[in-house]
Amino acid sequence: RNCWVHLTRHLTATKPSMIQRVMRALRGGGCTPTKPMDAKPDSVPAMNEKAGGAMCAAGITDKAEVAKQKPEAAKITPVAAIGQSEVVTGDTGTTEAAKLLEKLSNGLHLTRDLTDEAETMKVLEIASKILESGLPLQDFKDACYGNTEGKNAGPTVLVSAVGSAESKIQLKETGSFHMICIFAMYGEQNRIQKKTEHPNGQDFIRMKVRQLDWLFSGETGKSWEILAVDDGCPKDSKTLARKVIEAEGYQDRVKVLDLEDAVREGLPYFQERGLKAGCKESRKGGAILYGLYTAATREVTADEPPLLAMYTDSDLSTDMSLCGLLAHGVLVGGGKMSMGARYGAPETFLVKPPDFGPSGHPQSHFEQPNMMKIVIRHYVRVRLLPILKGIYDTQCAFKCFRAADLLSIIIEVRSLGADFDMELLLCALSAFHKGEGTGSELCVVKPTLFTEDFAESNFMASTEDPDKPYKTYASMNQALVQMHKRYIDQASSEAAAVTDLVAFADGITWEAYKRMILKLEKDHKETLFDHDFPLDELKAATAE
Repeated sequence: RNCWVHLTRHLTATKPSMIQRVMRALRGGGCTPTKPMDAKPDSVPAMNEKAGGAMCAAGITDKAEVAKQKPEAAKITPVAAIGQSEVVTGDTGTTEAAKLLEKLSNGLHLTRDLTDEAETMKVLEIASKILESGLPLQDFKDACYGNTEGKNAGPTVLVSAVGSAESKIQLKETGSFHMICIFAMYGEQNRIQKKTEHPNGQDFIRMKVRQLDWLFSGETGKSWEILAVDDGCPKDSKTLARKVIEAEGYQDRVKVLDLEDAVREGLPYFQERGLKAGCKESRKGGAILYGLYTAATREVTADEPPLLAMYTDSDLSTDMSLCGLLAHGVLVGGGKMSMGARYGAPETFLVKPPDFGPSGHPQSHFEQPNMMKIVIRHYVRVRLLPILKGIYDTQCAFKCFRAADLLSIIIEVRSLGADFDMELLLCALSAFHKGEGTGSELCVVKPTLFTEDFAESNFMASTEDPDKPYKTYASMNQALVQMHKRYIDQASSEAAAVTDLVAFADGITWEAYKRMILKLEKDHKETLFDHDFPLDELKAATAE
């Protein structure tokens, strides 16, 4: 057995894409050593009862479902456990955690359907089983998180459940606190409904409540509430939300705020940001700021527990059961704030329904349709705003603060648009920065699983404007220039060192930006965040 352990560890570290076919070949699983792992989906090998295979072990038993999966996309196998864990049992070296996951994953699909209530609840059910087992959490990660290339992760529900279990474990380590959970309500007339009422319905208010109920259950002195903020939705999302709240009796824990009230009351903070009747100037940013402002101005007595405020997206892309990670980052982890990350680090996962399961880092980054745009944004960002160094997913809408710190942070935020998340982070880090420390030292970043919601996204290219992503990312780079001018002393050596880059980023049109991205994609293909492009190469790539 020791020889087998050493062999599989070696293969996991050096040739992770080979390890599954070696296992099958040696155990008679219907795959020979010469069978390529990137075989076409219609050539999935037969799987016998003894060895099973990647798909059957992951609980994918429907033939139609198997046919559409990439052969190396998912597995809960003994090899995954042996390669990374000291704890082994039985002849094959399967960890007890891997055995349990194999049992729990029966019938699960590789990808995720955010409109499926049963799947949403299954995440919490499996997370509870993981916790009840008492087995080391790392064994569960080793069994289903895939390899170091970001490939071969298990079914989305399973991977998500492991993250939820970790969140509940970390929540138990915190002291008492109250958390205000904030999200915007613009254009949510479809997702707020049940799937039986609309094809894209996620019933997200009820689901968020259930996720938070599960997370906080059994805890003493820890509580939560939700603030859903409407900023002028023309489809009357707020009325739909209030109907759900009333029907379920959520009034004591879930409230709907109306940004229009802040404008009507003449609150100077929102007047200074140009908000007028109807709130058309707000593109999510105004709604989140109103929620944070509400949390910041709430009176808290000395004998009350700390008040935390987090914000997220309205949909179910990031599970609210992960809020324990955020609370831990602030209350235990030593961070001035905390945030999630969808990509850019180990244990982050991106899921792209309906055909793909969870991709880890760096595979998730390489699969991004906007990969090079994100790389270039990061290239500009860390040079113009060095305090953000070490944080890759600045746009992640899963951030948490102490409410007592919020007024000093949001007073500096000006953007209400696409760069809002990044400017809020920048303002927070600048407020916390006392002459030392970079972003990753001031902010605890927690890896998460994020499921894309392409059906209702407002950010993806459309048939009306396929160039929308180029325009959006080009505007982000120009916004970075303005932030650089606001937050960096222009007489400093820091500013002098990036004069040429500032001029380039500020002057590039979206058409030239598009040419640059297409040229870089052609020349570099898969490119990680910290690639050091010569500025002359970027300039040359913009040429017609």
